[in-house]
Amino acid sequence: MKKVLYVIIALLLVYLVLAMVGPKEIKVERSISISKSTELVKAKLGDFKYFHDEWSPWSEKDPNMKTTYKGNPGEVGHLYAWEGNKEVGKGEMELKAFNGDTLMNRLSFDGMGDSKAYYIIKDNSKGTDIIWGMMFDVGFFGRPMMLFMDMDKMLGADYEKGLTKLKTKLESMPEEVAAASNHEVKEIQWEERTFYGTKRIKMDGNKLGAFFGENFPKIWADLEKEKIQPAMSPCGIFYSWDEKTMATECAAVLCAPNGKEIKGWEKYKVPASKVLVAPHYGAPEKSIEAHYAIDSYMKERKLDYSFVIEEYVTDPTLEKDTARWLTNIYYILK
Repeated sequence: MKKVLYVIIALLLVYLVLAMVGPKEIKVERSISISKSTELVKAKLGDFKYFHDEWSPWSEKDPNMKTTYKGNPGEVGHLYAWEGNKEVGKGEMELKAFNGDTLMNRLSFDGMGDSKAYYIIKDNSKGTDIIWGMMFDVGFFGRPMMLFMDMDKMLGADYEKGLTKLKTKLESMPEEVAAASNHEVKEIQWEERTFYGTKRIKMDGNKLGAFFGENFPKIWADLEKEKIQPAMSPCGIFYSWDEKTMATECAAVLCAPNGKEIKGWEKYKVPASKVLVAPHYGAPEKSIEAHYAIDSYMKERKLDYSFVIEEYVTDPTLEKDTARWLTNIYYILK
């Protein structure tokens, strides 16, 4: 009996020694380079549904896995929960921070506590470098087991598989779709609005800058004469646009508060309606990506529009850096 007791004590001492020398923390990392913009990569890494549907190395292990999503992709609080077979288990992942080049998630497996899962995203000359990693603390009595388990090898293969799938998905994405992913589209409700400005005119889109530059000051001057404060920044209303020929039918306008009239200019009334809006930073003539984003949004939801309004928020005479110019693009829905 004493021998059995001595053996138990000896084993316990060995276990305690192993616990003292075993790892307190386990870290697994894998990296890859993707020939797409950091903006696109960040947008997709912050979207848990895209992760599950398109590149998770674990989704295919249980096609019948139950999933739920909460919050908005890319925003703190966005959450993904799953429940599946023995290979995938049950757990949840929550976006906790999105700062600079680091996206930090809380990863929780049922009954195992929380771990940290993260991405480090950095721009390179040809695209984007990504580090995908996970860190978790090992409890004192669990450390001996970690001496005999190669977690890096066990999880690393899945990480490599997932990153390879992500690379394939993003690099095969058409440029217009990739560009659209860089802009957030929101659906808002407009009250009735009234605009005054030039008559609708068909023209070469390359001449828009001169057209707006000539007419906006004239419309603004007439508003000032009537002591009317515009309800929006100067706008262009677009009824058509041909990408190939750059031809358009448009009007240069300013929005007047309801009930106010400006004599000598064409009147355009926009009834209360639902509107899609996407902001664009940069020169207005390079706003095509925002239009792609709205077009993609409408196709997904089977929406249609009547015309487009571009609001030129930034005064180019006051801000010389075109990267800071803001254009709000509105699609007036039918």
